[in-house]
Amino acid sequence: MSRQSAVLGVACGLGVALVTLAAPATALAWGVYYQPPPKPAHSMAPDQSWLQDVPERRGRGKIAVFAFPGDDVYQPVRETVVKLLRRRGLNVTASLRPVDSASQYRELSQSLNLAVYVDGEVTGEGAHQTAVIRLRSGMSGQRIASARFTGPTKKIVSDLRGKLWTRVGPTVTRACTSVAKPRQQERAPLRIEAGTSVDDDTEDADDS
Repeated sequence: MSRQSAVLGVACGLGVALVTLAAPATALAWGVYYQPPPKPAHSMAPDQSWLQDVPERRGRGKIAVFAFPGDDVYQPVRETVVKLLRRRGLNVTASLRPVDSASQYRELSQSLNLAVYVDGEVTGEGAHQTAVIRLRSGMSGQRIASARFTGPTKKIVSDLRGKLWTRVGPTVTRACTSVAKPRQQERAPLRIEAGTSVDDDTEDADDS
């Protein structure tokens, strides 16, 4: 009996060990659903290469697009504006910061040949957001146009792609056209010949 008990004990031990090892595979067969732990999710950040300035195209207007307060962490609204203007063939820089006054905007425009500044802001939350996009002339330093879009972020981005250029495109085109011509004229020095005619008239009067 002792030998049989020992054999039975060894067999039971082996059986328990096999059941334990095969539990995940056979749990469903026994009526118990086994769900492995979920794998950690690794979300990748969106491409931010649009923030880098690209080589400028000759003969194209240059525009600065500043950061928009209230935009999401990855700046989807500003990204849409930058990409839209670049697709229109414009030279867009996203590396500048706003200055304080109209005169400073004019000076910055002259030094960097900027035609238009674009600033804006996003307010509200969720489905009740408002994005306001404003244009400022490089020549005068004053604001010249604005456009407003409402809704959740996805709708605002979609509306920007389809409607922004329709609303502000003509203004941008005029500003880019007007920047180069006056500045080329300003480079020519203004010369005034004075003194000769006055002296001649005086001498003629004395002779008479």
